[in-house]
Amino acid sequence: MKTFEIFSESKKKGQNGRRKFRAILYKIFPDSCVDEVNEVGTEYNSNGITWIREYCEKALPSIKGMFLRVEFLDDERTELCGHGMTDTIDGVPIFENATTIGTFTNGYIKEITDDNGENIIACIGEGEIDSSCYHNFCEKLDADIENGIYPQGSIEIMRTEENKGIVYKYGYKDFGRIPTEFIHSGYALIGVTPSDNSAKLIELNENNEKEEETKHMTESEINTLVKQIVSEYTNQESAISQCQADCESKISEANAAVETITNEKNELTGSVEQLKDALEKVQADYEELDKKYHELWEEREALEKALAEAQAKERIGEMNAAISQFSAEEVAYAQAEIDAFNENPMTSEINSIVDKIYAEIGKQKKADEASIASEQNSAAVEVEDIFSAVESGGAAEDDNIF
Repeated sequence: MKTFEIFSESKKKGQNGRRKFRAILYKIFPDSCVDEVNEVGTEYNSNGITWIREYCEKALPSIKGMFLRVEFLDDERTELCGHGMTDTIDGVPIFENATTIGTFTNGYIKEITDDNGENIIACIGEGEIDSSCYHNFCEKLDADIENGIYPQGSIEIMRTEENKGIVYKYGYKDFGRIPTEFIHSGYALIGVTPSDNSAKLIELNENNEKEEETKHMTESEINTLVKQIVSEYTNQESAISQCQADCESKISEANAAVETITNEKNELTGSVEQLKDALEKVQADYEELDKKYHELWEEREALEKALAEAQAKERIGEMNAAISQFSAEEVAYAQAEIDAFNENPMTSEINSIVDKIYAEIGKQKKADEASIASEQNSAAVEVEDIFSAVESGGAAEDDNIF
């Protein structure tokens, strides 16, 4: 799921000094995940929030005019950190370490496909970045997105004017809380993982229960509480001094680390260019090999076809040689089998054709012999009839002559 996109309708990016962008603000969960019995959302993000479409749709108008902010780590204004939040005054967050680089123009809810191929419902915001003031950052975004690297984002929400704090269905819960009345107050592009405290989704619930309790405390309880706080503050002065020293040491270490990272970044920039050149060469080699592969495959298919035709002709020649010893009349006994052989000579048997001819010749020979025998029997009967007319009394008459 592409969490952030930056684009331009013109080939000359940011021709009017502004670049359009689109960002996924958060994933919305199905209504079925709301457990009304236990009064909790059974599906939620890493911050414990269960976004439900009905309530998010009511808050969509607050996206228009919402600021797009970043916290830059370097002077070139290309590397990102967190929200840049430094304090909260009168219930309003203070982002003194953040820089506003753009504004949202509209927001909507749409079904999209995430990186895992799953269809989800998401709240999406669109707007414009001031590319004239943040040219380096836009150029880096273009390069990162081209390489499939998308910046993480984190939404910021606040209470509405009608409420003292953000309203949750079933009240506030660490996990599975469902915001029902809120406004979108800002969106930050961050360079740290969303689970980090500095990059968590910011919720400002001004309905502070501790403050409410203080209003009902007695004067004596208040005095005791003040003395306790002063005592704790006094005891912690030495710890604060030590902390300041530690902080200065950490800052020095951080500066050294930043310098090291900058040097490594310069080295990596050269490596990236080399990798791009190598990738282009590999792509060209691949295309050339792919073309050669298809040419060889076509040549192979042509050779296989020619081989099959040659083998078929050879088999037909073998069959014709095998039946050449027979007369045309004898060959006709297996004409159906011969025709089938000619249609598919590679799967037909020559011996079966020869055997069929021999079998038919044998049948015909037996039939001829039976016919000759029948004619001979008929002739023998006729000879016996010739001699059956002679009478035996003639001998006596001859004797009487003498």
